[in-house]
Amino acid sequence: MILCYQSVKIVLSPDTEPTDRVIMSIFTSDKLVDQSWGSLAYLAQLHVEKKFPVDIELYSEVDTIEKMEESLHASIDRKTELIIGHGREFSDIFTKVAPSYPTVRFVTIHGSATYENQTVYTFEKGKIELIAALAATMKSKTRKVALIDAYDGREDEPYFERGLEKYANDIEFFYYVVNSRHDGKQAKAVMDKLIKEGVDVVYSRGNAFNRDVIHYAKQHDIYVIGFLDDQSYLGEEHVLTSVLNDVTQAYVKIIEDYFNEEEPFPNGIVILSGKDGVFRLAPFGKMFTEEEKKRLQEELDRYYRGEL
Repeated sequence: MILCYQSVKIVLSPDTEPTDRVIMSIFTSDKLVDQSWGSLAYLAQLHVEKKFPVDIELYSEVDTIEKMEESLHASIDRKTELIIGHGREFSDIFTKVAPSYPTVRFVTIHGSATYENQTVYTFEKGKIELIAALAATMKSKTRKVALIDAYDGREDEPYFERGLEKYANDIEFFYYVVNSRHDGKQAKAVMDKLIKEGVDVVYSRGNAFNRDVIHYAKQHDIYVIGFLDDQSYLGEEHVLTSVLNDVTQAYVKIIEDYFNEEEPFPNGIVILSGKDGVFRLAPFGKMFTEEEKKRLQEELDRYYRGEL
């Protein structure tokens, strides 16, 4: 499915005056294609439009400095009050223009913030990855497990590695960084190295390149833990589970904070976690026995009770 909107505006309901609505823009560097990082911005837009009094314009394929500047000028010309960059790649340009537009709120999903009118909303996958690690230890026969990251997050997001140590003391851990959400060629090169090392479970913490990783895993009959959405549809015999990132809930939190009349909109960095509904696990695959699923569910229950 191809989502071919370059910009999308909501239709105001008959009983809502345009002046009562907050004018927003969302920028994404991706194409709006199904299962992409950019498509999550589009789905978040649809959800937010239904829930809040906002008038949103979505700009896709804003992937160069020139396009970023052009989109910013277009947004500001339409009196936009809140601009959300769907990724850390918008941090620098927002930092550049924020001092010139102090009444505009600039927000990015991940990234950095410098000025009072800049905010970063980022996700702490945290302890949900402990259970993903438990699933990996249950299905690794070679006792070699790997994590492929889009960007280096080993120190900031250590829970998968910690989970391997927590639930098994005999796992050899491998860590590789692709330095891109999209580079399927590099991700497959990493997979080739891992398979030669004897790795038989890979947690692929990428976006677009996860398709390539799962396809490669199917060819070599190893297991994968997916990311962002439930990726079992890409290989139900090989996907153990997926760490689901409900980006829509991050947008809901941003807009809730914006409309909160009791507290000022935060600046700096806001870290969202499981309690905000941004992370959970997809159903476990049919390769798990009922006894294994029961054990996994017990740990999930402990996670939700805050006992891990």
